[in-house]
Amino acid sequence: MRKFIACAVFILGSCWIAAGALSANLDRVIAIVNDDAITFSDYVSYFSIRQLETGETTISGGQPLVIDKGQLESLIDQRLQVQEALRRGLNVTESELDIAVRNISLRNGLTEEQLLKRLALHNITKAEFTQSMGEQILIQKVVNGQVARFVRVSDQEIEQFVRSYPDLFEVDVSYELSHLQIAIGDADAEQANARREYLHLIRDRILSGQKLEEAMATPTPGFDDMDFEYLGWRNRSLIPDQIIAEIEAAGPESATDVLEVSNTLHLFVIHARQGDEIVVTQKRLRQILIDSGRKSITEPEALDLAWEIRMKIQSGEDFSSLARKFSDDLVSAAEGGDIGWVNPDDLDPELAQSISDLGVNELSEPVSTLYGYFLVEVLETRIRNILQDVIRGRARDMIFDRKANSQFNSWIARIRSESYIEIVGVN
Repeated sequence: MRKFIACAVFILGSCWIAAGALSANLDRVIAIVNDDAITFSDYVSYFSIRQLETGETTISGGQPLVIDKGQLESLIDQRLQVQEALRRGLNVTESELDIAVRNISLRNGLTEEQLLKRLALHNITKAEFTQSMGEQILIQKVVNGQVARFVRVSDQEIEQFVRSYPDLFEVDVSYELSHLQIAIGDADAEQANARREYLHLIRDRILSGQKLEEAMATPTPGFDDMDFEYLGWRNRSLIPDQIIAEIEAAGPESATDVLEVSNTLHLFVIHARQGDEIVVTQKRLRQILIDSGRKSITEPEALDLAWEIRMKIQSGEDFSSLARKFSDDLVSAAEGGDIGWVNPDDLDPELAQSISDLGVNELSEPVSTLYGYFLVEVLETRIRNILQDVIRGRARDMIFDRKANSQFNSWIARIRSESYIEIVGVN
């Protein structure tokens, strides 16, 4: 349910109207949601943020002349989710707010000071911004707990989805090619066979590992009408289907079968292929998470404990044993903290930045994240093409979003049915 935190990012370039900048008559009540009132100024703020999300023109010193009922219903849904989060005892710590603000700064390429200046230009105080962020974090928590964690996507579903919608996952592939062709329309049977055999000889040499120049070193036997052209890089979409099928069957640094089309023999040499790789440096990590909430301790106490564990590791105590004893990530704790191989984008921005310069067998200092304090050690590194992983991940996200949206709609409908909602003075 990533959409619930999107609005916080869009605020950065907005002309959002702070409630304090609105005149008093804008604070008339337009809806009652259980024990909360939604005012017109609440609606204006929400409306401007929604405009930013959809790419429409934002409010600039003005206000919507009429209340859009669809927008108001969405605002009511948002208020219901915040109420549900609070009813379930969820809260947002100062540390979580600080981390969320830092993450937004990182994603927008700003320092925290630059972020605050950007907000101030649009009359948004830090207090107003953090209040908005706090509500989004509460919504994320309650939706994750009540909806997202119950959604399951199987490997079979992913494979079937990729097979069923290949166009969604098509990659932009190009080939570096050379083309040899010999006409046989005017040749007798013996001459035609000699030309076929010559192209087959070149093909066999290439398949044995010779470069094209070496494979063509032997003069043509008794004819000089072979055409050779270096085609360079050609996008897959610009190559005829029959030929692309042969090229893909042959693979890179290879050659197609000898093709005969309209009394002409063709041989395509594939020098290289590009566009179907996403090469990254993966790291195999192990971690220890100290979560103040799970341990029922304060944030400073959690940080002190993380430093204490780090000192134990540096003094020679076993990382795996300490992870099993102290880590609040129960899944990785059972594996001695080992979380396996991860890609750079798999990690929280703060965590990824903190370990980016760590070498093998090096241990991070405590890293503050939304989830608590992490200690991370790099066990190994490797270079991998993760294209298929990316495709499967994209398919999984699509399936997950479809299922989660269905469950979310059912969940919010149930909450609405159990709540008191009254819209006041809106036609």
